[in-house]
Amino acid sequence: MVTYTVTQKLISLGAKYLVRTGESKDVIMTVKGRILSFTPKLEAIEGEDGSPVARMTGNLFKTKFEIFDNSDKVTATISFPFMAFVKRFTLTADGKTYQAKGGLIARKFSCLDESGKEVLTISKDFSFRDKFTINMDESFPKGSGILAAVAIDQRFFQDR
Repeated sequence: MVTYTVTQKLISLGAKYLVRTGESKDVIMTVKGRILSFTPKLEAIEGEDGSPVARMTGNLFKTKFEIFDNSDKVTATISFPFMAFVKRFTLTADGKTYQAKGGLIARKFSCLDESGKEVLTISKDFSFRDKFTINMDESFPKGSGILAAVAIDQRFFQDR
């Protein structure tokens, strides 16, 4: 399993997330949201100023997010129920579908493969700003796992 941290910047125009490997200080990816958009539109770039690697769009109610690669091909879809007592989502990536439940307070989501092996876990850390720890199997698409954490933040923790 590879560990990543996704931390939302407090002061920025639009949503901005910095992604690091484990506890490293080096930023491997930055996810930036568009300003003045009715629906979430975010772009992932290499490092802090690099080239685009992926993008993600969501619908108005933040119940469905699509992740695209550089050639505008959908690589993953994340769906949240419109209303649910238990926070959960469905993630489809690489032709496989994963169900994850986060409980009442949505602090930890785990995606299991068909054999029951954990392939992706996204945990919200107790922090002043929104910060997530991601544990991901090496075979799982890195961009999809990282952007899933951003989608969770957009759905459950923004505007609250």
